[in-house]
Amino acid sequence: MRGGWIRSLWAGVRRRLRAPVLHGLVRLLVAIMSRLGWRTAQRFGRWLGSLYWTIIPRDRRRVLRHLEVAFPELAADERERLGRACLRHNATSFAELLHLRGHPAEEALRHIETVGHEHLHAARAGDRPVLILTGHCGNWELMSAGLNAHGAAVTAIARQIKEQELHEMMKEMRAHFGTDTIVRGAPRSARKLLKALRGGGSLCLLIDQDTRVDGVWVPFFDQPAYTPVGAAEIALRHDAVVLPCFIQRLDSGHHRVEIHEPLELPDDPVEATATMTRAIEEQIRRVPEQWVWMHRRWRRQPEVDSLSA
Repeated sequence: MRGGWIRSLWAGVRRRLRAPVLHGLVRLLVAIMSRLGWRTAQRFGRWLGSLYWTIIPRDRRRVLRHLEVAFPELAADERERLGRACLRHNATSFAELLHLRGHPAEEALRHIETVGHEHLHAARAGDRPVLILTGHCGNWELMSAGLNAHGAAVTAIARQIKEQELHEMMKEMRAHFGTDTIVRGAPRSARKLLKALRGGGSLCLLIDQDTRVDGVWVPFFDQPAYTPVGAAEIALRHDAVVLPCFIQRLDSGHHRVEIHEPLELPDDPVEATATMTRAIEEQIRRVPEQWVWMHRRWRRQPEVDSLSA
């Protein structure tokens, strides 16, 4: 009885301390990483990703399991190579953002090239809203810096992070690159969304994760995946130009933002969501190590949902 009371008290203390400790740690890392060179920050990120692979077996197993679902034809050692590269890439992206947070926004553009910007300019020259479709590919938080340099005026829709301090820090990071954030489900978020669509900017949505929003089942790597339907509904309702945009890490250590031609969407939201998802899957297949394979993309399945309904 007494032991249970102590454990409950300690759990509560840990919950209250988690946010300020993480917030302080990130602030400290920003102070340190901003003083390092770009290459040094990347080397630190790769080391951190290798450490992550070694000491967090739960995520390592999850990455390998998801790679087996997506690429059953690959040998086990090749999936392990991709998995290790995935964690190194994502940790490097984190280190890059910490480094850039301590520098003027223009510093990011020294490490980004943008191709296909003619598609963005053509879309913005018309009278239709512009919707940027992307996924958690490459260093996705950095992508808006390249887009905004070409006049995209990006507004991103993001979920609320539990730790408010970290949530505000991510909003500050996007704002640092010239990107506004609309928090999904927050008061007046619908009004802000309409303003972003009609104000001559670009609304950016990521639909490659299973989140607690209205969704539909569409194929993703030949498996049914619960996918947010809101992007398709917005695009169809407002007759938006949908531009698939992705950022990719290059061997040189820099990044390339690629803006693709507009998607032709079917009128049905489910089919439109499937079309959008195929565009994201094509990018992931190009550079599979630059996606977030630790995410539980197939955590729900239609049969399970129907049984629990």
